[in-house]
Amino acid sequence: MKQRVGYVLIAGLMLPLAGCDVLSDILLPSTVTVSLVNESPDYAIVVSLFHHDDDNVLELVLTEIGTEREYTIAPGATAMFMEDCDDLQAIVIDDADLRVLGGIGPETSSDVLRMDDDFECGDEIVFTFTHSDALLDFDVTSEAHPQAWQ
Repeated sequence: MKQRVGYVLIAGLMLPLAGCDVLSDILLPSTVTVSLVNESPDYAIVVSLFHHDDDNVLELVLTEIGTEREYTIAPGATAMFMEDCDDLQAIVIDDADLRVLGGIGPETSSDVLRMDDDFECGDEIVFTFTHSDALLDFDVTSEAHPQAWQ
């Protein structure tokens, strides 16, 4: 018991010496989670997205110099990744293709989402891909959800 009290006292004394940044780094979220949800019960989708570390980047520049990620998502499945908040300040679905007949099918894209305008550090960004039975209205919607610890 005395040993634990000693550790707590040492930690309590070290925290002010380390500065406030250490406490905020421990307690505040530092990542953004991105989920790509394919709600099609029958068809896979291929998604190409870009993200960048500058929230003011123009969309044209974002798709030229941003970090590209490509996913093939099975019917009814979800793909997910996490990225450091400093590295994901802007994100866009540049191209998403519904694979109806081989590589043929409708496509869609999203608007650029930006940190502090559309999502916050610690949020989960959910891109949901849907279509009607006619397969002509393939669409993507986006929502930002705060994580439970916020």
